[in-house]
Amino acid sequence: MNRAARSVGREENGKPKGELRLPEGISIEDVQAELDRILASATFARTERLSRLLRFVVTRTIDGQGEQLKEYLLGVEVFDRKQSYDPRIDPIVRVDAARLRSKLREYYEKEGRDDAILIDFNKGSYIPAFQKAGPRVSESAPIRLASRPFPDWKSRVLLLLVVVLGGFICWTVALYRRNSSLERQLESSRPAARLQEFEPIWGHFLSTGAENFVVFGSPVFFSSQQHSLFLRFAGVNDPTNLLNDPKFRLLQERFGPLSEPHFDYAEMGDAIAVQRLTAFFGRAGITLTALPAHQASWEAIKDGNLIFLGAPRMNPLLQHLPIQQDFEWGPDHNIYNRHPQPGEQPVYATPSHRDAL
Repeated sequence: MNRAARSVGREENGKPKGELRLPEGISIEDVQAELDRILASATFARTERLSRLLRFVVTRTIDGQGEQLKEYLLGVEVFDRKQSYDPRIDPIVRVDAARLRSKLREYYEKEGRDDAILIDFNKGSYIPAFQKAGPRVSESAPIRLASRPFPDWKSRVLLLLVVVLGGFICWTVALYRRNSSLERQLESSRPAARLQEFEPIWGHFLSTGAENFVVFGSPVFFSSQQHSLFLRFAGVNDPTNLLNDPKFRLLQERFGPLSEPHFDYAEMGDAIAVQRLTAFFGRAGITLTALPAHQASWEAIKDGNLIFLGAPRMNPLLQHLPIQQDFEWGPDHNIYNRHPQPGEQPVYATPSHRDAL
């Protein structure tokens, strides 16, 4: 079924802008009012950057400039990137666009569930779509079936089936109630403030209103068409500095031209940790946003609480933290003593890597 739509022409300084097509029954004023409701909601209360992104794309769209909403423009206009901004290296627009879609779903599931207009984004597009909220599904009237006489033996079989089915339903309900009662008893027997045990370590994450992020390592892989190989070099992990990395140039000299970086792998330990952290925060009713290292940037996560998983060599952001450690686990799997005291070795080889020294 084709949706009725109407075109709205806009002009500025006597020059016509692009054409905006709105569904029948929706005006620009309606869209603006819905935008104001969303931005004033509790869901968007502490999302300054997401609010700025939403206001920008909606305003540009109702001004007839929706076709201009590309990743580069948003990076420069919304996220204050320089003219040299390269979306292939800095993923902040894609990351925040995904977060914005998630926030809009959360809003319409809670505060905006009765709104008459919906603002949404098609996947892969930064142009917002406007539509009327559909009618809620109501319970239909019960269907009455006309009865007809059955032969005696059929009536008896039917009666027996009804009795058996009724007994099964009663047994199921009784079992469900018993299990629910046992669960409540078990829950009441636990300490009321179970999460208080974790207060010394996780208290800040559990009590503040800031968004919680967990950034896990994403090793860099390349493919060589010349040799039909899928390659990883342990020392090459920062996709933003490949061209200046002598190890990357060494790879190219040996294997020929390499494809753009692939991030198709995560370490098993990181994956397990993300699952367990998500479950832990979920029990406290707190959302944890997981990001692979290649999609994380300081600009995107600077206002949140941060958890980093994996070694710094697989998490480039960690390489820039101002942290000095006495001992570090090196990329060659040996332990380096950065400040050796008298009588201490500068390098401690692990059993399987003694020959590397």
